[in-house]
Amino acid sequence: MNMHKLVKVLASAGIAATVVTSAHVASGDDGMNTVEAAESKNSNYKYQGDTGYGDGNFLLNDALIKTLEEDGDLAFNGHAIEASETDYEKRAKKKSEFVEEHDQKFTLRGGTATKVVFPIQEETLSIDEVTEAYGDDYEVKKDKDDKYETYVYKLGDQKDEAEKNVIAFKVENDFVTQGTIGYSSSY
Repeated sequence: MNMHKLVKVLASAGIAATVVTSAHVASGDDGMNTVEAAESKNSNYKYQGDTGYGDGNFLLNDALIKTLEEDGDLAFNGHAIEASETDYEKRAKKKSEFVEEHDQKFTLRGGTATKVVFPIQEETLSIDEVTEAYGDDYEVKKDKDDKYETYVYKLGDQKDEAEKNVIAFKVENDFVTQGTIGYSSSY
């Protein structure tokens, strides 16, 4: 069942979609990624499979956003991701290792992923949909050649900005073409 159908089913049953606090995304037999949701006391989000063949709506998933906001357990294709600048700084002196799983590129430091970069199918996820889901508290960074912009969100209620989890959206012609979860000195 895809997320749209899940939300429609929940909505038609009168159940608020915000009950979803944990999600697991797995690739189904049809090659499409699916979301399995369950209630949990801890926020966590696990993603399996490619990101670049779908419509990118997994980025709008309440469970993903909540996991980033609450610094819960976040994993893509089996790699746990520590996504704040503080997490990065703790490991900055360790040797970087670059790993690819499906269509995602991970930066590992000391065996821990501090960043994952992934493609989003062109012209499927608009930046308007992203700002509707994540809000207006973002920083826009321009590409030096002015070909794209990157919207950078720091999520969480920590007082220290460096402790907030980072998610960034590369935007070309008002559509997201790439996502990054984790701190980077440049996007």
